[in-house]
Amino acid sequence: MKINGHLDQIERIGRFIQEAAQDAGFDEMESYACELAVCEACENIILHGYGDDSTGEIEVAVQTEPDNITIELWDDAPPFDPANDPTKLDRSTDNPPVGGLGLVIIHKVMDDVEYNRREGRNQLSMRRARKSPA
Repeated sequence: MKINGHLDQIERIGRFIQEAAQDAGFDEMESYACELAVCEACENIILHGYGDDSTGEIEVAVQTEPDNITIELWDDAPPFDPANDPTKLDRSTDNPPVGGLGLVIIHKVMDDVEYNRREGRNQLSMRRARKSPA
């Protein structure tokens, strides 16, 4: 799937990811977690990567297996590595930041997050395995 780098396109990607996660056997909550992570990543690409450049695009590729989903996002924005886990940063609980939690959400809900810069493009890979019922 390919979308224009506009915020109004994120809903399309969300539906696409939720359907793919359900096809992989994820329940509604786990499917939503995947959707949330991808939508957060896309919003970051659009707002912080492309900014005022309305010509940018985001390519989304999904690979599913029973109980597993891998999602890749490709964009042409300036290099940015979201794979560094922000949950390991020392954040003040007395004065938490406003906004800036998209990367935290991504790292909390996905099992693996990897970034590569290939052929002048950003590639973000996220993987999640279905959690066993408690």
